[in-house]
Amino acid sequence: MRNRSAPLKGTSRREETREPAASTHDQYLSFSFKYFKNNDTEGQSLEDWAASGITDSLLTRLHHLSTTNITALQTQKCITNYKGFPPADKTFFTCPPDLSKKENWGVIRNIGGQKRRVAGFFKGNIFYIVFFDKEHRFWPSDT
Repeated sequence: MRNRSAPLKGTSRREETREPAASTHDQYLSFSFKYFKNNDTEGQSLEDWAASGITDSLLTRLHHLSTTNITALQTQKCITNYKGFPPADKTFFTCPPDLSKKENWGVIRNIGGQKRRVAGFFKGNIFYIVFFDKEHRFWPSDT
């Protein structure tokens, strides 16, 4: 008679095997440069930020943002969601023709200094970077 090894342990059909759905508190940002306007017409180019020594601060900030949940980022005021493109009288930028003013436009704040921003829009947990704004001209505050 042959010795049989113990069967592989499986899960019964009645056991829950799926991971629980992530709550809003567990969501993290990802970033895309798909719509990035790499010019110095409105905002600045990647080359401008590199020459100004800002890209290291940008990468450090993006790393922090991608490892901290979205709720904490909003509480810490690292990101601001304006829920639309700024009105013409509140910005020095114009909405690119390939994008909609109705997107959830917002900014990443404090990139190596208080004035520097990255402007773009949120879709789910993805922030699409559109403009670099080292002079805080996308939606300047009164203060």
